Amino acid sequence: MPVAALAAVLAACSAVAPPPARSVAGLWRIEQARSEPLLDKRHARLVFEPDGRLGGHTSCNVLTAAYTLAGDRLAIGPVAITRRTCPELQREQEDRVLTALELAATARVRDDGILELRDADGRGVLRATRIEAAP
Repeated sequence: MPVAALAAVLAACSAVAPPPARSVAGLWRIEQARSEPLLDKRHARLVFEPDGRLGGHTSCNVLTAAYTLAGDRLAIGPVAITRRTCPELQREQEDRVLTALELAATARVRDDGILELRDADGRGVLRATRIEAAP
């Protein structure tokens, strides 16, 4: 097959192939929990490991849990957290983050790259932006 014909076939195949699914795996900065934005985002993070482990920081304490993701259906196991004493702002944000994780029933990465967790009724409970790994 001539090179030009092969290039045309490859281009046609890539044009009809669906884009790869957006993975929730990786490091995310929590931007919003429940219906309010986080005011202190310095430490608010989630890490979805490909092996089903969830880690992160609530702005106050470190968290860990197991999770499963089948399609967009998300189940987060019991969340364990450290018990550090924090100022009121961080405690309030922590409560919202933990409640959001407890309520989360679906997860998806939108076309704009935002991670959305929604409850069983489809209401948004958490939004996060991906943090690129340092080079």
